[in-house]
Formats: sequence, structure tokens, C-alpha cells
Amino acid sequence: MPPQATPLVHRFTRRVAFGLRADAQLPADPLNWAQAQVAQVPPIDILERDGTRRADLPEGMRLLWEMDEVMTAFHRHQEAERASFAKGRSLPREQYAEERKREIEIPYHRLEHWKEAQARASTALHGAAPVFERFWHFWANHFMVAPGNQNNDTLVGPFQRSLRPKMLGNFRDLLWHATVHPAMLVYLDNNENTGPRSRAVREGWTRRSVNENLGRELLELFSLSPEGGYTQQDVEATTLLLTGWRDMKPDRHHKPGVPLGTYFDFNHHEPGAQTVMGKTYTAFVRQDSKLADLVTDLAQHPATARHLARKLCVYFIDDEPPPQAVAHVEQVFRQSRGDLPAVHRAVIEMCWAHIASTRKLASPEAWLLQCLTLTGLDLPRAIPVDDRGGIKTHYLLGDLGQPIPRCPQPNGWPIRSVDWISKELMDRRVRYAGLLSNDLGRQPAAMVRMLEVQSERHLAEGSAEQALVRSALARRDLRSANTLLHVSPSLLWA
Repeated sequence: MPPQATPLVHRFTRRVAFGLRADAQLPADPLNWAQAQVAQVPPIDILERDGTRRADLPEGMRLLWEMDEVMTAFHRHQEAERASFAKGRSLPREQYAEERKREIEIPYHRLEHWKEAQARASTALHGAAPVFERFWHFWANHFMVAPGNQNNDTLVGPFQRSLRPKMLGNFRDLLWHATVHPAMLVYLDNNENTGPRSRAVREGWTRRSVNENLGRELLELFSLSPEGGYTQQDVEATTLLLTGWRDMKPDRHHKPGVPLGTYFDFNHHEPGAQTVMGKTYTAFVRQDSKLADLVTDLAQHPATARHLARKLCVYFIDDEPPPQAVAHVEQVFRQSRGDLPAVHRAVIEMCWAHIASTRKLASPEAWLLQCLTLTGLDLPRAIPVDDRGGIKTHYLLGDLGQPIPRCPQPNGWPIRSVDWISKELMDRRVRYAGLLSNDLGRQPAAMVRMLEVQSERHLAEGSAEQALVRSALARRDLRSANTLLHVSPSLLWA
């Protein structure tokens, strides 16, 4: 590799991953280094630096995987909320606040979100494939499910992690999985979406009616995008196709022998045929086949290929990605019929091909993980089991402006650089970089060496950025040197 290419390689490692530690070897073949990481699904957990699971976690804390335990946890949270509000009518205010904190806030609003954010971040830092993690962050953002609806806190993390194995398949299967997962059905209220001519309405079993949330997002966000040319009538027809797709919990409505999780209830489904974008969908063979056929058509639609190619290139390459990069990713998507590993490799190839002429501002989450990777530091270890102090990872992300997993809108966190640029958000990064220096200050010699190595790697020789860091190092002002490094334009942007 020619010497002049070395700074671009480091920039590339920050674009598709989170950079390299000071003691890490530069990949001889950057493209192969990155593409090899999307060929298999790495394990995810709350990890130590050596990749093993943290041993100091509260008893019983683990990531939920099996659908039975996920839906059982969801049901328990809903029951706990009902019991809590019932107590609120009889208990003194202070006692009620204390009980609600113990029964609701700590287990569901604190620990549930902390463990998922900690697993996500620690796997990105200490796992085997940070490039895979960046693509997983993209898809978890594309198919956004966030807490705050129907007490769905326990569904969010399991849903996002369930996307990981689907990233080795094709987009059609990923789209189907995300659309009918109980977490999505609950988040977008499709579990209440009921056909106006359904048996449940005709016989007076329910007063619920149609809910367009998932029908609209399936067309607008997950597949075609508005450029696909669908109409409001198409949204309404898609909504009717989605009626009856509900979640099954272990509650009084649980039907014996019916698995927990996603459940298609024909009694709440709108009978007959629906027409979406000129094609009529019927259920001659299976009652639930209309939606499966629609998802297949949406996944293979040319507008979907264009939308996803552009979105991936905006996320990884530039707010205005080179047209040839978008065209290449779109071509690979269409020729491979949505084979995701092939698409991911194409995105990586375009990142490398255009690394010298494009740039992306790291999101708060990506910037935090980059800071920790470059400095060799670990995540905050404090666990929010009580009111003791200590920085908690999910709260820190909130302070930086991206309170994962609490995304405020179903279209996900912003993917354009311009949406993360503000005086307030930049000031928060400056303050955190200074805070980070306190941990590094316990090993001043190692900190000096790290700052020297990383400033040489990432800051252009002779630049004002590098001069400022070197000046601070010469004064042994390690706090200023570290802050200047991480909030330099070169490290804010990749």
C-alpha cells in the first residue's frame, strides 16, 4: 500500500466501522478487511474487552431471544403497569412513587434499555466484526421500533437483534420478518388494525377499526418510498391487507395451541380482495397469503431498489452520494434480487472507491464508539439498579443527542450529516471529550503515546488540527490534546 493511501485507509475504517485502536495493525487490504466482516453474524452480548460476557451483571439479567420469553416479558410489563395504576388510586403519593420506581421504572425503563444499549455498544467495541455492526445499526434504524407505545419496552431490543441473522439472506425475507414481527405490529398499532367488514366488527366483538400506521410505513419507509408513485388509495388497500395481523401474549385471550408472537386472526381481517398499485391481491390458497404476496412484490419493485441503494449510500458515503455509487448499489440489488451480503459488499466497495472525495459526519452514537475505540477505553460500567452515581451508557447517548433506544419518530434517527450539526450538539461532544480525558489521565504515558499515534494517523501532516494537538502535548496538557483530537473536523467527519 503506498504511503499516501494510509490516511485514507484510517478514514475508511472510521467510515465503515469505528476506527482502529492505537495498537491495531492497519489492514493490508482494506476492502477485503471490511467485506469479510459482513459474511457471517457475530454473537452479541454485554461484553468485556476480551469479548467475554460481563460477569458482574445483576442476577437474571440477560438478553431475551426466544419468542415465548419475549412475549411473556411483554405481558408481564403490561400487567405490572395495570397493577401500578390501580395502586395509584389508593396509596399515598410518596409510597406510590417509590413502588412505581421499584416495579416499573427500574426493571423496564432503566434496566431493559440499559442492557440493550450496553450490548449494542459493547459488541461494536469488543466484538469480532464492527463493520457488521454498522450495517446492523442501519437496518435497525430503517425498520425502526422504539419504546413508548403499549408498554413495548421489552420488545424493542429482541426485535432489533432478530434482524441480525436476516442480514445474511435477501431483502424480501428481512422485509417480511420486520413487517410481521410482534414488536412492529405493536409499535405501529397494527395489532388494533381491524377490517370494517370483518366478522369481529359485524358481530360486535370490537369497536376497533382500521389503523394506517403500518400500511403507510410499509410503502413509505420500508420499501418503495414516495418516489415509488403510490397513492392514498394504495395506503388504504395495504392497510386492509394488514388487518388481522396481531400479537399473541400469554393473557386471557391466548388460544390453546397457538404459539406466542405473531398471530393472523381472520376474524379481524378485511375479507375480499385489495388492489395495490394496480395489482389485485386475493386469498384463494391461504387466508394470510395476500400480505405475503404484497411483500414479495414490494421487495422486488424497482423503486425499492432505488430507495434502498440511495439510503445506504447516504448513510455510509455522503449526504449527496456520487450518482455512480448509488447506481452500482442499485444494480447489485436488482441483479442479486436483494441478496443482502452482496448489497453490503457493494456499499463497502463504493465507500472505498469514493473515500477521498466524500465525507460523513459521525452520528452521536458512532462518534462515541469511535472515541472509545481510538482511545482504547471501555464503556461506562455503571448499572442503573439504584440511585448510585456513575455514567450510564444509554443516558450518555441521550446527553450526546441520540438517546438510544428512544427514537422519537418511526422514520428513524437522521442519516444525513446536516441533521446532526448544531451548536448545542457540538458543544456536548466537546464536553464529553473533556470528560473522557479524566479516565485517560490515570495513565499519562499511555495517553501521550495514544494521542501521538492517533493524531499522526487521522490528522493531516502540517495541518492546523495537528499543530494544536502537538502544542497541547508539548505543554503536557493532555485534556486539551485529547479534546482537540476528538472534536477536530477530521475526526468529527469520516
